[in-house]
Amino acid sequence: MSATSATASGDGPERLHILLTNDDGWDAPGITAVYDELVGAGHHVVLVAPATNQSGKGAALTFGGSLTVAQPADGKYAVTGTPVDAAEFGLSAVFDENDPPDLVISGTNVGENVAEGIIHSGTVGAAVNALADGVPAIAVSTEVDGDDVGPFAETAQFVVRLVDRLQDRAHRGDLLPDGIGLNVNYPLVEDGGQPEGVAATETGRGLFDLDYAGALPEPGESSSFTFEYGLGLSADVRNSDLAALEADLVSISPIEADYDAGAGELRWVRGVVRELGRR
Repeated sequence: MSATSATASGDGPERLHILLTNDDGWDAPGITAVYDELVGAGHHVVLVAPATNQSGKGAALTFGGSLTVAQPADGKYAVTGTPVDAAEFGLSAVFDENDPPDLVISGTNVGENVAEGIIHSGTVGAAVNALADGVPAIAVSTEVDGDDVGPFAETAQFVVRLVDRLQDRAHRGDLLPDGIGLNVNYPLVEDGGQPEGVAATETGRGLFDLDYAGALPEPGESSSFTFEYGLGLSADVRNSDLAALEADLVSISPIEADYDAGAGELRWVRGVVRELGRR
């Protein structure tokens, strides 16, 4: 369903049909806050999310077998699968494939999704899957403290503002450029303060840093390892998402479904190919 076909709601922006998903589970605090704000703003929202916490599943998809789907509340579906399973089920079974939602929103996640660590994120994975299906998508994450508490309500309010702005810019056309989505990260500001602003950012560099403790097994044996992970990130990319969060800014980065590189990188690869052709 295109934004132009959405039902009008009073004199305000068009009423959008939104598929809402996440990776923390259908009843997590972040997705609940976003659901309530979007519905309160007059949008038609269908929630289709994993039945249980599926953080860190990236873009994993279940091939074959079956999925169990429950409807624990009106218009809310819980899927026993990965975040991408839930998003794809929403797009293919809850919505009509020939009449998709105007927008997919994934989140808000409990914890930020920045830098190259986004490849592990089910929140981003679900949004990327929607982009691959040709549906505009936004991934949303909230920075949290050590107890996984963060400004979820404030993030949800920001999401409504962002959607309103996209509608204003679309002029009843496409909400986002074809194939381009947004990865939004909302900061946790010390002492409950407000973000310093909003920044257009690039995806930073760095991955999860896993530390394993244990002894390698002998041939024919096995052994157990304990492990801890941290964020081995750097802010060395100019205008990075990580640097924005550290500056208490809301970060908005463009994402694509195919992980493609830009024209400059393609020119570099072409140079390598030309050199290979000479040998």
